[in-house]
Amino acid sequence: MTPLGKIGVAVKHGVDVGLTRPDRSTGEVNLSSAPRKTSDFDRNAVEEAVRAREKHGGSVTAISVGGPSAREALREAVAIGADEAVLVTGEGWAQWDTRAVARLLAAAWKHLGGFDLFLVGEGSTDHFAGLVGPRFAAELGVADIAYARKLTIEAEGVLAEKDLEREVEVVRARFPVVVSVGQEINTPRLPTFMANLKASKKEVKTIGPAELGIPPDQLAPTVVVERVAVPDIPRKQVVLSGASPDELAQRLRDALRGEGVLP
Repeated sequence: MTPLGKIGVAVKHGVDVGLTRPDRSTGEVNLSSAPRKTSDFDRNAVEEAVRAREKHGGSVTAISVGGPSAREALREAVAIGADEAVLVTGEGWAQWDTRAVARLLAAAWKHLGGFDLFLVGEGSTDHFAGLVGPRFAAELGVADIAYARKLTIEAEGVLAEKDLEREVEVVRARFPVVVSVGQEINTPRLPTFMANLKASKKEVKTIGPAELGIPPDQLAPTVVVERVAVPDIPRKQVVLSGASPDELAQRLRDALRGEGVLP
């Protein structure tokens, strides 16, 4: 068994896009009042972190950058198997973009004494920018592996299979390393009732930007979301008819070719 030291995992308590509803009169979606949940990809990251600890030892620290409600996501991570939970929060957290989140994660890494392995989801369920992992690693100056679908712990680092859609790339990186994982990497376990009960009593350590030595001007957003709305896509309302299924199918094919959908 290859021994591991500290394992970190980032957890986002993001918007539950499956439960958002637009205003019918304006088409806009009010994200501030939308329900939230642990980002799906981060559940995979937590599961992989816990599996690594179960096989190689060490400890797992779950870290979330966000608002007070992110404690729910952190306690879910503890219920899955994380040993401790840390919330990085402060005034203006709702405006923190991927640059600010990566900077805060890097500062938290240093504040907590560093990690051998740090896992993040390849993207968040709500925004899916896919930038936090690479930016986080760049802030620290450590190795970064993105889109990992399989991870093997070795003596001095990790071996990862990266999903590149049409091919698979196999790469190695020495510790310390940041790895972004996709949903193909595992199936997250469902916490038991007792695990959830114990996690609900777990202390969540809270750290602010000032404690991490980051002034507010370094967290100012470089990307600002001005409006979230459902696009207005008018229906063509084309009605097709035919004397037989074959004739109807042919007319449908002709119509799709006319729209450029079929060659």
